[in-house]
Amino acid sequence: MPSLHPGLPGTKEAYGLSLIREGGRVILPPAAVAHYGLIEGESVLLITTHRGEGGFAISRQQTAAGSVFAPYMAQVPALDAVIWAKEKAYALTKYTDGGICLTPEMLTAYHVRVGQRLMIVKSTTVVMSCTPAEIWAEKFAQRGMSLEVDNIQKLRLY
Repeated sequence: MPSLHPGLPGTKEAYGLSLIREGGRVILPPAAVAHYGLIEGESVLLITTHRGEGGFAISRQQTAAGSVFAPYMAQVPALDAVIWAKEKAYALTKYTDGGICLTPEMLTAYHVRVGQRLMIVKSTTVVMSCTPAEIWAEKFAQRGMSLEVDNIQKLRLY
């Protein structure tokens, strides 16, 4: 997994970029899938990351069940339904064929759109982060981190 600033400890480690395709399809980088132990046909939990920003985090349903997300996940009534709790959106969907499919309701809830590139980042032991690449580029640019902005463009697109 490439670091966005090799040799600088604590720099975000990115698995790659994932394009939101027509129909909301998002292919996840194989290294991210392996690291988080996603299994074909299993349900995953999607969670709002930062309020007011686009993007979401993904966790295996089994992993989320043993985390702070368990009470919220328990409120999701069905696959592909979105619920709101404490100003955050939660949804369960299936991991199939190397990715997930975002419904129109999920696209709206997570403030993302078809055609957008998500940077898939190692976040915590429980979740991977899927944030629009332009948000990362803007944050890095504000901090004068031009190397990191350039390295986003070099990430593999899935």
